[in-house]
Amino acid sequence: MLGLLEPLAVAPMVLVTLLCLGALLDCVRTPGERVRYVPKPLWLLFLLSAPIVGGLAWVYLGKHPEPRESPKTRGRARLGEPDPSSRSGPTTTN
Repeated sequence: MLGLLEPLAVAPMVLVTLLCLGALLDCVRTPGERVRYVPKPLWLLFLLSAPIVGGLAWVYLGKHPEPRESPKTRGRARLGEPDPSSRSGPTTTN
């Protein structure tokens, strides 16, 4: 019975397993301040009791997106330049 049907049957199971495990691990690692709509333990319970629907709900609704940096700040951090707002004027030593 090792024919063409077996890989076609295994592929969806692998994808569902990856979605469920990825959503579960992401929920566990996400700080509580970024979780939306319900407390984190309820999200975990939902992910464990309804893995496919819970995983999709977590991916699309579960957490606030990470704050993005402005292009100016990102460029400075990449080049290792100091932030101009943190610069103080020239200092003289006596």
